[in-house]
Formats: sequence, C-alpha cells, structure tokens
Amino acid sequence: MTNDDGSKKGLLSVWKRRNEREKRIDRLMEIREEYSTRALTRSTAAVLIVAGSILGLLTGFMLLSNNPSDLISSSMFKVSETVDVSGYALENETGEGVEGVELVLYDADTEARMTNTTTDSNGFYRFTDISVKRLLLTADKDGFISIQRTFTPDQGGSDPLVMHVGSGIIKEEREEVGSILAGAVTVSTLVAVFTILTAFVGLYAAHEAKKGRRYRRTQYLAGISLCSRGLIFFGPILILMGMVLLSMTRRQFADFVVDEKSSAGDGT
Repeated sequence: MTNDDGSKKGLLSVWKRRNEREKRIDRLMEIREEYSTRALTRSTAAVLIVAGSILGLLTGFMLLSNNPSDLISSSMFKVSETVDVSGYALENETGEGVEGVELVLYDADTEARMTNTTTDSNGFYRFTDISVKRLLLTADKDGFISIQRTFTPDQGGSDPLVMHVGSGIIKEEREEVGSILAGAVTVSTLVAVFTILTAFVGLYAAHEAKKGRRYRRTQYLAGISLCSRGLIFFGPILILMGMVLLSMTRRQFADFVVDEKSSAGDGT
C-alpha cells in the first residue's frame, strides 16, 4: 500500500513537471510568435516608409530634370524680332480714355528716339514693328502728370497708362519676362532640393524603424519625410501607413519601454 502510494505520487510529480514544462514551452512559443509578428509589422512599416521616400526622391529628381531654365531657351518663350506695342491711356478716376496723349518711344539703353504717336478718342495707341529690347515710353499731355515707363515689349500688350491730373513725372519700371522666368527657375530648384532632402530623411526614418531604438524620433523623422510628396500623394500615403504600423509596435522600441518602466517605478 505504501509502495503504491509512493508510486502514484511519483507519477503525479512527473506528470506535473512535464505539464509545467509543456506550458512553459507553449508560452515561449507564444512569446516568440508575438515578437516575430511585431518585428514583421515594424519591418513592413520600414518598407512602406522606404517606398514613399523613394517616390519622393524620384519626384525631386524629375523636378530638377524638368527645370524651367530649359524652357527659357525653348521656342515656347522665344519672341519675334519685332512686335506691335499697343495699349490705352486712361483717366485715373473715371477710367475713360484720354485723347491726345503724346507718346514717344526711346531706346532705353542709348536714349535714342525711335518713333512717336498720339492716343485716339478712346485713348488707344499703337506702335508697329518695334524691336524687342528695353524701351522707354513717355506719355505727356497738358494738365496731366507725365509718365516715363521702362519695359520690354511682348505679344501680350502693355498695361494701361493711368493718367493723373496734375504736374510732374511718374517713373514706372516693368519687370522683364526673363527675370520672371529666372525667379521661377530658382523656386523650382529650391522645391526640388527640399523634396530630395526630406526623402533622405524618410530613408533614415526607415533605418531607425528597423533598429527599434527611439520611437518618437522615428515618428518625427517619418513625419518630415511626408514633405517629399512622392508622386503628389502616393508617397505620403505609404509613409502614413508606415507611421500607423509603427504606432502599433511602439512597445517594441527601446526608449518607449524604458520610459514606461520608469513611470511604473515612480508609481505613476
């Protein structure tokens, strides 16, 4: 009887130990599966951020390759050697045309007189076959302030000459088309460089996501990479998806775990 009891207790003890061992094995497998899933999610987030950043790089390089400086010398912006210069002289208060305004064209560089005309009853004037270069146009009429306008003619016509009652001279400077396009070149280049830089920030964010060291810094970097605007909105969508996945695995980042344990130790 005693031997039977001892044998049963021995078998029960062995069964319990094996049962506990199996439970530990099952728990370990669950932990491994959980962490492998988290690691896969974090890796997927990194891939999405990389993809969005690469689209941003492509967008930036396309902006550089399609620089407006190429358009300045293209036929689209070439003008003929001569154009007609026309416009209106208008009274500043009523907006009505001012008749009899004497208009004279000069070469702005040499100040050589080129041609002259006067406005009709509607205040309209026209110069034909004018060379495309910097010109000085003067508008004079008794009782009105004289206008001296420096400009480069184009096919689009001229802004109205606004005549003010009084005496004296108003000097006007019209910006050249070339300088406007040069400004567009500068802006486009800056946008392209900014796009490329923020895309590289996104690649670094993906590297940080893969390491799993600092959660907040990774999210901040990924947020900056949204400005890379890969293919307008496809890149930002991919990066946003990656940021959402990172938020799901934030407990796998070292700094998040450290901060959480510190808070728990402080009793908060």
